[in-house]
Amino acid sequence: MKRQTQEILYYTLPIAFWLLAGVVSVLPFSLSPSLEERSAEILLSYFLPALMTLISLMIVSHIRRHSSSVEQCFQIAVLLGIASYWLPSVVFVILSIWGYLISRNIFSFRSILSTLMGLAFVAVWMAVFYYIGIIETPSLEGRDGVGFFAWVPTGAFSIAYIASKIARQNLRVR
Repeated sequence: MKRQTQEILYYTLPIAFWLLAGVVSVLPFSLSPSLEERSAEILLSYFLPALMTLISLMIVSHIRRHSSSVEQCFQIAVLLGIASYWLPSVVFVILSIWGYLISRNIFSFRSILSTLMGLAFVAVWMAVFYYIGIIETPSLEGRDGVGFFAWVPTGAFSIAYIASKIARQNLRVR
């Protein structure tokens, strides 16, 4: 591959991935009849878990080799714990992050404990906020299929980030 072609692909492929993710993340609004009102609560339940999952992926991708991942595991657990208020199944992303850390040999028992402490931290504060009356339990009425459709932006943004990271790494001009 020529250097000029490689440089063009280095900049345009991530843009194409992110544009595709943006288009795919908007599709559930046009496909689902139950999402016609497009209220702020539904927008939060769609895009905040996607944003917090994306930030978690960014945090985990910047962990250097031969370093401790304890602090980053705590941060990821807090972010995904907060995102689980709107999309409860997003907590299982932690398992794939653990798998990534294991494959890079930067995972330890302390990382497991810090992840569990981060989830417990969020659970305690959610319980306190619920008891005080600051937050309410998320309403599940009239949200047919929201759990599945809420995964569409989360998956699209996660795949776009991973694909653009791989493309940039493989197309780096040396």
